[in-house]
Amino acid sequence: MDAPADPLQPSGAPPPPAAAPPGPRAPARRGPLWKRRRRRSLAHRARRALRKALGRALLRLAVWAIPPIYLAYMWFVWKTSRVVDCGISLGHYVKFEEDGVVCVLWHEEVFSVAWAYREHTPHTLASLGDAGEVIARMLQLCGYVVLRGGSGAKSRRRGQVLSEMIEHMRKTPRVLYGITVDGSNGPPYKLKRGAIVIARECKKPLLVVRTWARRNIRLPTWDRMAVPLPFNVIHQYARGPFFVPEGADDPEVFEAFRRKIEDELNALRDRSLRDLGQPVPPPSAPASGRDPGPPGPAALPASGRSE
Repeated sequence: MDAPADPLQPSGAPPPPAAAPPGPRAPARRGPLWKRRRRRSLAHRARRALRKALGRALLRLAVWAIPPIYLAYMWFVWKTSRVVDCGISLGHYVKFEEDGVVCVLWHEEVFSVAWAYREHTPHTLASLGDAGEVIARMLQLCGYVVLRGGSGAKSRRRGQVLSEMIEHMRKTPRVLYGITVDGSNGPPYKLKRGAIVIARECKKPLLVVRTWARRNIRLPTWDRMAVPLPFNVIHQYARGPFFVPEGADDPEVFEAFRRKIEDELNALRDRSLRDLGQPVPPPSAPASGRDPGPPGPAALPASGRSE
């Protein structure tokens, strides 16, 4: 059956030509919205560059201003306090007797470290980054030899820095390393392996050391860092020397020695708290805040060679 004819088209007329396909669409013109986005992008880059420039300027200001303020404050604390040697002079003896020593301590006393141990001319590690710049400057003003690196698990330079510290101790006579062995991110009172590896590879002894004050302000940091107050009583302790046992390449021997040094550090922490009338925390718990009390025994005898 034929299709019906178009009533609007005359009979016998040719069919109309097919419509041409649509051509490519002309590009849209960039209007006000694009301009606003561009202005916002430029403003964002400008703010970011300004923050970066201000950050560098503030860092330079901090490196210049904070270390002298720290030194002035710690000088005042020591000048107005009774500082008791509870064995800390052992560090000088062991350093010369063994041509080097690795001193280990907990990170909670890191505020006092630069000033408290300055007479030993220690060598130590300061982290990379902005805070590390300020800390390194404070340590250098107190006579420290400072190596730069990081001890956290994510630090890509950790292995390299450990090798550099070992090589430095092997080549330099009478190095006294001071290392906060639960830093720089904790957990508190858990000893990391690095200091023992250095002592093992360099065949040097370890000392556990501590400087603690009767009155402190505890900061809200992971380690509850202690800031000693003026007009205080301050005890400085040392125990050791402890020599890494033969066969410490064996993981079980190494771990047993690591636990022993960790226990010695915690025992020395507890001793300092009892001596200064502060409560002793339960095992593996952070120490409590400011808790003034009467002083206790002051002397800690220097021990001989310990295995």
